[in-house]
Amino acid sequence: MMRRFSLALLTVMFVGGSLGAQMPRRPSAYSNDPSYWITAGVSGFRANAVNDGVSASTWNFGNSTNIAYRGSIEKGGNNGSSFGVAGSWSHVPFLYSSSSLPVVPPGGGPCASSTSCDAHLDLMTLVATFHSGGGIGFHQVLELNGGVVAYSNLKRDSDGAQLNPPGRNIDPLFALGYGFGYGLSDRTNLDVISDYSFAIHERKDLSNGTSNTNSMPGIRASLRMGFGGGPHRR
Repeated sequence: MMRRFSLALLTVMFVGGSLGAQMPRRPSAYSNDPSYWITAGVSGFRANAVNDGVSASTWNFGNSTNIAYRGSIEKGGNNGSSFGVAGSWSHVPFLYSSSSLPVVPPGGGPCASSTSCDAHLDLMTLVATFHSGGGIGFHQVLELNGGVVAYSNLKRDSDGAQLNPPGRNIDPLFALGYGFGYGLSDRTNLDVISDYSFAIHERKDLSNGTSNTNSMPGIRASLRMGFGGGPHRR
């Protein structure tokens, strides 16, 4: 009886092992997703105008192309996705116009007795950013951004005089980016992204029908590098 039981047990174990060997096995998948990403980029962007009711002035950017420098640090996710913060800076020329007082540089000049004058300002952004897309070779890239834009240091070109309003003028900013990337490795990517950003200025003291939206489309090239983490099973 014991011999028969042992023979039956060995038969069951042999059949079970044979069936297990024949069953398809799920391949092991490993990921080398970084813990975080650092990105540095440069963009060419255009802007239209800001109408500021408080200072009774208009900052006309003329849709000319300007250069902005951008950097970000982001927490890494799966397949090249990440979430973090990004900032940019640009020194932008514009035409300053005011309906309140003439813009008269000391000693006269081309802006004497005029209500407009050439000027420059610093344009800075700080946004929360979500990035999707990565991997070795060509891939699509999608970015969503939301935060603020700050206009500061409005200065007349002729003499460097400070223009109104003084200090920083901060507006909410939203942006959508879409483009393509090329992964040199799973931790080094080159991205080219088409951005569409728009900022919403305050409507205080603006007349009805006056625009309070500054549209800023642009093209950005970025180097994206991942750090930390390591190979692990998904």
